[in-house]
Amino acid sequence: MAEVRLTINGKDCKAENGMTILEAARANDIRIPTLCHFEGLEGRANCRMCIVEVEGMRTSQPACVTKIREGMVVQTETEKLQAARKATLELIMAHHAVDCHHCMRIGSSSEPSLDPKFCEMCFWCDCERDGFCELQTLNREYHVDVLPYIQHEADYEKDESLDSVIRNPNKCIKCRRCVDVCGNVQTVHNLSMANRGRDIMVVPELGKPMAESACVRCGHCVDVCPVGAIYMQEHKDEMLYMAHSYDVDVAAQVSADVLPELAQLYKVDESQISMGQVVAALHKIGVKTVVSDEHARATSAKQAAEVIEKKAGKEPVIITDSNAVKNFVDRYFPKMKDKIDCYDSAQTSFCKNAAELAGEKPLKIVNITNIKEAGAEGKETGNADYVINARELYRIFLRTGGAPHRKKAQSFDKTWTDGDLPYKELLGRKAWNLESDPEEVAVLINGKACKCAVAHNLGQVRKLLEGDYKNYDVVRLMA
Repeated sequence: MAEVRLTINGKDCKAENGMTILEAARANDIRIPTLCHFEGLEGRANCRMCIVEVEGMRTSQPACVTKIREGMVVQTETEKLQAARKATLELIMAHHAVDCHHCMRIGSSSEPSLDPKFCEMCFWCDCERDGFCELQTLNREYHVDVLPYIQHEADYEKDESLDSVIRNPNKCIKCRRCVDVCGNVQTVHNLSMANRGRDIMVVPELGKPMAESACVRCGHCVDVCPVGAIYMQEHKDEMLYMAHSYDVDVAAQVSADVLPELAQLYKVDESQISMGQVVAALHKIGVKTVVSDEHARATSAKQAAEVIEKKAGKEPVIITDSNAVKNFVDRYFPKMKDKIDCYDSAQTSFCKNAAELAGEKPLKIVNITNIKEAGAEGKETGNADYVINARELYRIFLRTGGAPHRKKAQSFDKTWTDGDLPYKELLGRKAWNLESDPEEVAVLINGKACKCAVAHNLGQVRKLLEGDYKNYDVVRLMA
C-alpha cells in the first residue's frame, strides 16, 4: 500500500495510505487519548477524546475517523486540546453513576490528593471496573476533580435478570463498543441504540430484560466496555466467606490469564507475579486445594481428540466446549445441533475431577479466570459454585493482606493429567479476536493430513455453520 508522509507534533512520520490519524500516530509511537475507540472496531467519534488540531482546518478533528493525507500537519497535545478533553470528561461525569469519584463529588478531596491504594480499600466506590476503568484513568490523567456541573445522574434500573451478565445503564457512556461487538463481530445482534439526544441508551433486543433477549452469554460486551455499564456478576464476598469458613473446604482452579491484570492492578511488572505466588496467596486466605487449569484443559482436549479420531475422514467433524456456542446454535442453527459434538470445558473437567477431593466437609468449587463466558456457564450449568475474575481476586487479596507478589511461590496441590495437549494447533488455548475469517490449521490425524478450522468468535462460527464447515475435515467452534 502507498506510503503517506505527515508531521505529528513536529515529528516526521510515515504511515500507510488509508490510515486514520489515530492509527498513524500509534504506528509512530505517539499516544492520542481515546475512550470510545476499540482497536479493531470501526471508529465512531462518539466521545471526542481523540480530537486533534489539523493545519488548515478551522475546528478540531476526531483522530479515530479522520483519514491522513500527504503533508498533513497534526498537533495532539496543545493547551486548547487539553482543556477541551477535560471539559468532555467533566460533562461525562455529570451524567455518570456516583460510585466513582465520590470523594470529589462531595468536595472532601481533589484528584492530586487521592491515593489510589486508599481508594481501592474504600468500599464506597467499589465499582466493578475500579482500578482499570478507562474513564477513571482519563479523569486522573486530566485532573478532573471539582466537577463544575450539576449532577444529572439517570436512575435506570439495573438488569440483573441473567444473574451473570449484568447491565447498569446508569454508567453507560454511549460509546457503542458493546453494540458493535454484539452485532458486527459476534453477529448476535442483541444490543442496539434506542431513543435520541440525552435519552439515548443501549438496550437488549426489543427492550426486553437480558434473560428474555437474544443474549447467548459470550461475555464479550463485558470485555470491550470501557466502564462498568456491562459486567459479570461478582462473588468476591461469597469467596471470602467460604475461604474463611470452618464448615466447608474450597478447591480453586486458576488460569494464567489472570496474571497480566493482577500485575496491572498491583502496578508491578508481569514478571513479578507468578502462578506459584497466586497459589501461596490463595492458601493464605484459606483455600485448601489449588490446581492449574492446564490439567483440566488437557483432560478436555483428550476427550475432543477421541471424537476427532473416531469420526475424522468420514464427514466434517464439528466440535465445541463453549456454552455460549451451544446457546448460539440453539437460537440460530437448531438444525445443526445433531452435527456438533460437545466436549467438556476446562471448567466442567475441573468440576468432575474435583469431586475426588471431597472429604468430610462439603466441597465448594471456584474457577479463577478472566474468561467472561465461564461465569455464565457456571450459573447455567452449575459446574462451579463461583467464577472469580482477576479484579475480584485482587480485591480479595487487598482485604486479607494476601498480595501474591510478596509471597514465596508454592506448588499446585493436585495434578490429574500430564498436561500435554493432543493436536495442540487445533485444541490448544486460543484467544478471541475480531477477524471475520476463521483460522486454518493443518493437523495430522490418524496418519493423514487434515485441513482444520478454528472459529475465534461467533461471527466466524456463523460463517462456518452457514456452509463453510464442509470445506474442512475438523472444525472447532469458540465464542
